[in-house]
Parts: sequence; structure tokens; C-alpha cells
Amino acid sequence: MRLRRPTTVTTAVLTATLTATALVGCTADAGESTSATTSDAASATTASTAVAGLTPEEAMSANAEPHASGADDEDLTWDESEEVAISLEGDSAQADGDGVTVDGSTVTITQAGTYRVTGELTDGQVVVASSGDGVVRLVLDGASVTSSTTSALVVDDAASAVVVLADGSTNHLEATGAAADADGDGSTDEPDGALFSSADLTIGGTGSLDVVSASTDGIVSKDGLVVAGGTLTVDAGDDGIRGKDYLVVTDDASITVTAVADGLKSTNADDETMGYVAVLGGTVDITSGDDGIQAETDAIVADATVSIAAAGGVGAEVAEDASAKGIKGDVGVVVGGSADVSVDAADDGLHSNGAVSVSDGEITLASGDDGVHADGDLTVSDGTLTVTESVEGLEGATITLAGGDVKVTSSDDGVNAAGGTSTTSDAAGTTQDGAAQQDAPAGDGEMPDDFTPPTDGEMPAMPDGAAPGDGTAGERPAMPDGEMPDGTAPGGQAGGQGGGPGGESADTGDYWLKISGGTLVVDAGGDGLDSNGTIEITGGTTVVQGPTNSGNGALDTAGAFTISGGTLLAAGSSGMAVAPDTDSSQGWVAANLDQTATAGTVVHVLSDDGTTLVSYEVTKDTENIVYSSPEITTGATYVFQAGGTLGSADTTGLSSDGSTDGATQVATATAGELAGGGTGGMGGGGRRPGATGSTDTTGEATTSGT
Repeated sequence: MRLRRPTTVTTAVLTATLTATALVGCTADAGESTSATTSDAASATTASTAVAGLTPEEAMSANAEPHASGADDEDLTWDESEEVAISLEGDSAQADGDGVTVDGSTVTITQAGTYRVTGELTDGQVVVASSGDGVVRLVLDGASVTSSTTSALVVDDAASAVVVLADGSTNHLEATGAAADADGDGSTDEPDGALFSSADLTIGGTGSLDVVSASTDGIVSKDGLVVAGGTLTVDAGDDGIRGKDYLVVTDDASITVTAVADGLKSTNADDETMGYVAVLGGTVDITSGDDGIQAETDAIVADATVSIAAAGGVGAEVAEDASAKGIKGDVGVVVGGSADVSVDAADDGLHSNGAVSVSDGEITLASGDDGVHADGDLTVSDGTLTVTESVEGLEGATITLAGGDVKVTSSDDGVNAAGGTSTTSDAAGTTQDGAAQQDAPAGDGEMPDDFTPPTDGEMPAMPDGAAPGDGTAGERPAMPDGEMPDGTAPGGQAGGQGGGPGGESADTGDYWLKISGGTLVVDAGGDGLDSNGTIEITGGTTVVQGPTNSGNGALDTAGAFTISGGTLLAAGSSGMAVAPDTDSSQGWVAANLDQTATAGTVVHVLSDDGTTLVSYEVTKDTENIVYSSPEITTGATYVFQAGGTLGSADTTGLSSDGSTDGATQVATATAGELAGGGTGGMGGGGRRPGATGSTDTTGEATTSGT
């Protein structure tokens, strides 16, 4: 059942309704905010129809079937003996059969049939006005039409229209005039593209077509649009290619779009089975001023090569009212099959107000904000997903990493299970994750409204007029050199207090991060793994290089943090260090290092008999290590050494054959006990702080060899 628009819910309800058949997502883009509401907790949200973890095939089956199947569609074959020839001759034209009228430089096709068009109209128009049944098929064979007043090729009326690009031909359509006056909602009944169709439109063949529009869209269908072949180059003063009901690209189509606004777009918001964009084959290269691909419902990519540069790419300034995503689907973004996707976007790389699902393919994203953002569920089940640059790497209310290879580089959080936008504000005040503060002062792990995020390695700025210890709500004591007082956590809580099962605040169940398979490598300037709810690791290999500043940690969760399988190595600062819960069925060991392991140093974890379990070369200055694998036994003692050599690292950077020759002991720790003398991490209520100064860490430096 698809719940499409509009249902208003609170955030607490939002993720609770993410079932196997429907999920809830916000209507606002990640960058939007108002004076009264935000796109998260207490804001109005919109029911979406996406299903968590969809494959492209499943997404397509949930939508309306397109009118054409692809290059083998029957409408792309015909009897050439039945063609009517149309010859364009500058400012006039001639036809050798029925169904065509010529009035000056306007050629009108009045009945179904096949028409082969050749020659050039320097300032004219080809119009299809066929009120009967049947397909109107235009075979462009070296045709060029330019219009200074309206669309060059208009399908005003037809049961369906097909444009075939003849083999070996080069064709050109251009509209040089101003855009038609739009209605209040931005729509118009007037032709608003160089190639415009009011009926279902199919473009196929093996020739080429250049489409230029000075002020309007390039190619438009007011119904469905299928590009099944040919080489299309579109240069548009507005959107590049737009199909109202759907836009589908298949087979061997090759499309290059340069657009002032969106690249590929579908706009039907009235039917939950329409309004989708599906790139199911071919090659698509988009340079857009706004979104690369924008779908009112689902944006689907499978078995295609897609390259997008959206709104100037990373580092470009984005206006408050602009949308500058790479691929955006209001209901869902689904990528799979043999898709090869590359995005450089000024805003999010992949974005959905509902769900994002990656089931296969190779995806590379550079983003000026989130690499991948979903207001609802974000699932990666296979494929390769690489975020080369971002503010936050992966963000969703619920995140499932079940397979594939994921690599994230971020200036803030690497993987963030949270709701709403990265930064929002309203009259009541919000947190950095967008969650409403419920009229409470900053506290319980949350930063105050006037908190200034620190740069890497710097201490957080205190609220205006406040000083440590003056009673300001939510403040944290001074932390010299990134360390906490022995046995003390931020806010004076007991250091390293056990979390135990549950341990969640009232709303942490709305958000979770689950890792069950594949590989995840994170390099984060903020928190490496961050959940406003819970973290559960049951499999896979997770490697986190977290921050150097003490206001963040390699691991951070507001609720329970359990590990029952797989491998986890997290390296980062010690000021906000977090470890898994003590009731985790798989052992873990965590230690604050006696001395900082500088970037490029190899850190080893050894059992007490001297066997090296894992080696890892830190890429930043590191003060804390958390390690879990099936080899770790709760209650046993483990040794941490720095130096030596890495050995043969796998794709995540971990090695099982590193050498400790020349290495120095920097810590010992008891598995299952957090540095600072406690066991496990804090549960619930904002950030789970750890404490520095392990009572199990020896201050004596030793040197050992293998």
C-alpha cells in the first residue's frame, strides 16, 4: 500500500512507521527551515511511499509501467515503404504524401503514420496535430528546425508520438525565443521546450540529436517520456529533459545535458505511481544549475553510467531557495544493478525525503553537504559506495549497512543516524541534528543554541557570558589537552558507568544504525559513527578514524550500543570516547593511549601472550582505540603498542601480519572495561561520554619484538 501525500506526523511517529511496506519522510529539503518549524522532530512531515532496501526492479514494479519498453519496442519498427517524405527547404517545405499540410514555414502532420523528415527550416516549426488513433512516427534524417518564437517540434495532439533518429544522421532542434508565460504554480499549457509533446513521447534510433533552448526546457513530455536510443545533446535555459508522468532512459541511449535548472526531471505529484525518473541503461552526463536528477517520487538508477555536476559542485555557494542535489527523489532514491554513478554536488550527493537504497553498482560522491541523505531509511546491501568529500557522509533516521563496500570521508559525522537537517533553527531552538529541544535548556549531552562548532583539534566555545562551572545548563568543564579529570565524565558524571541493556531516552528508538555485513571505512572530522538512538553491529568489518578534537568521538550513541559479530576498530580522540555495552555478546577492548599515536603510526592490539591480533596505521593523531572481534575475550588483558610496521593490510586498512619490532607499549586494558575504571559506556540521554586515564593502563613504556 502506498501512502503518498499528505499525512502529518511527529518525528517520534516518523521512523516508527518505517515498515517493510512504507516509510515516512519530510517534505522539506535538507537545507530548508522556517521561523516556526523545522524538517525534523516537531515539524509537519509527509507520508512517502518508499520501501526500505528496494532494488531497482522492485521500485519499477511499484510504479506505473512506462509506455515503451526500450530499443526493441514495436513502435520503433515500421514498414519503410509506407513512409511519407517531408523535405524542409529554408522557409518552406514539401511533402510527397497525405497527412501533411504546409503553411509557409510551418509543417503540420494531421494523421497517424510514419514521416521521414530531411532538410532545414531556418525559422519555422514542425507540428503534430493528429486527433485519431495510432502512432505518429517522425524519422529525423538530417533534419534541422529552428524557431525564434516557439518550440521547434511540437506534438500538439496524438495518441502517442515517436521520434526516430535515423542511423548515421545528425539532427538539430532549437528554440531561440523567450519562455512562455507560466501560471502561478510555474506550469504552462503553452509549449515550453525546443521539443515539446502533449502525448507520450518515445525517442529512439541510432542517430544523433542536438537540442538547444535559450529560455525554456530542452525536451518535454506532458505525459510519459522514454529515451530508448540515440545520442542526445541538450543545452537548456531551464530544465534539460522533463517527463511529467515519468522519464525513463534505457538501452544504449547516450545523453549529455547542460541545464540552467534541473538536468532530468519528472513532476507528477498527483499519482503515487508516477512522477519517477528511471535511468535503466545507457550513458547520462549532466551539468545542472540545480538538481542533476529530480523526481517527484522515485529516482532509480540501474545498469547505466551516470555522471553529474550539480550547481557548481563541492564548494559552490547555494542560495537559500535553491536545490542543488546530485540525485533527488522525494519518495525514494534507488541505485542497483551495474550502475556506475559519479556525482559532484554543491548540496547532497543522493537525497530523499523518504528512503535511499543501494543494492549494487559503483557510486562515487563528492558533496557540499551530506554524501547520502534520507529523512527515513538508508540501506546499503551491496555494491561499492564511496563518499570522497562531504560534511556528513551518510545520514538517515535509520541506517542499515548489510553488505557491499562503503568508504566515507567527512568533515563532520561520518555515519549519522538522526532526523532532519544537519543545521536548522526556529523560534524554539533546535539541536545541530535538527531535533527539537522541547523548551528545555541545553543539557543532557546537547550543545547550547549559541554553541560554535570547533575546528578540528580545538576546544568547544562556551555560550556567551558563560564560564566553566558557572551553572550554565549543558556546559562541560574545561578539558586540558583533550583529557577528562581522572574517573570523571563531562558534567561531573561518574566516569565509564555501565550502560547495560536498554539505556535509551524516550525517543532513541526512532533512530538506529545497524551494521550486519560488508565493509565500512570512515574518516571523520566529527563523530565517526553517531546515532541519536542505538548502534548494533552483528557482522562485517568496520574501521573508523575519528576526530582529533575532544568535542567528538570515533563512536557516539544516545542509546544502547551492542556488538555480537564482525570486526570493529575505532581510533580517535579520548575526550568523548565511547565503547560498546557490557552486555554485548562479543568481546571488546578499549584504551586511552599513554601517548598520542601520531598520524602514520602503526598501532597494534596484542593478547597477553604477545600474539598480534590486529595492526592499523592511524591517519590522524590518535588517543583512544576501541577494538572488537571474535578473538576478544571479556575479562582478558590486552596490550596496545605503537610503532613497528603494518604488514599486508586489507581493503579496510587492517592487517593480521603486522610487526611490533621497535614498537612501544602505550596501554594495557581489560576487555569489557572502559578506560577510567568503569565497565561499558553510558546509556541514554544524549552523548555517551567516556573518561580518560585508564586505571588499567601502565605508565611504563616497554619495547618488544615479534
